[in-house]
Amino acid sequence: MVELPVAFLHRLRELEGSYLRETDPVRQSGFGGGHERWRLERALVLDAVPDDGDFLDVGCANGYLLECLVQWGHERHVRLTPYGVDCGAQLIALAQQRLPQYASHFWVANAWEWSPPRTFRYVYSLYDCVPEALLPAYIRRLVTQYVETGGTLIMGAYGSSSKQEAARDIATDIAAAGFRVAGSSSRGALPVSRVAWIRAEQGHGADAQERAAHAWRSASFLLGFSVLLDILPRASTIRVEYV
Repeated sequence: MVELPVAFLHRLRELEGSYLRETDPVRQSGFGGGHERWRLERALVLDAVPDDGDFLDVGCANGYLLECLVQWGHERHVRLTPYGVDCGAQLIALAQQRLPQYASHFWVANAWEWSPPRTFRYVYSLYDCVPEALLPAYIRRLVTQYVETGGTLIMGAYGSSSKQEAARDIATDIAAAGFRVAGSSSRGALPVSRVAWIRAEQGHGADAQERAAHAWRSASFLLGFSVLLDILPRASTIRVEYV
């Protein structure tokens, strides 16, 4: 398996530190636009969630988004059971405190390398959980190892209203990874937030595994090439706060 670059892992640790310096749950989740916009720009995740089921948030931070999605889902008559994984141990501790009845549903791990103990009906991840060169392989990994057959992988992207930066067109990345986009949704004029999703159908596993093997090789080459040219730090910058 391709290892994540040291510089990228360092940025993840810096990201955790920036979150932990905040006390407001929204800002502690990496969002500086306030509670009203938080709901407007995050509730679209549920557009991909028509029915009850287990919901895994990859990169769940302090668990506040999960808590909100459970509440917002209840308002839509959808019952979600929250699960989360994050590489930040202190953030996972906050998530367990926030949702104590589900404390055993959280793991400290890097999603690129983690092998989940089970699969899930719904899995949500932002595209920048890995360097861009690894994104196609990451999407395939989530589909083949995280999502149950008949389940849904939801990929998300956020932009910035203050910087007038549109959210990444994540549906294009899903198609580039070799999967059919089952649906997409966006919020804001730019738009400032986007999600797109895949339905994990029977047979995806074998086909995707074959594609994944090719993706590992391609990712190894691309990532190594990026490091040699010293462009990875610019290509894989993680935003600490989206406003």
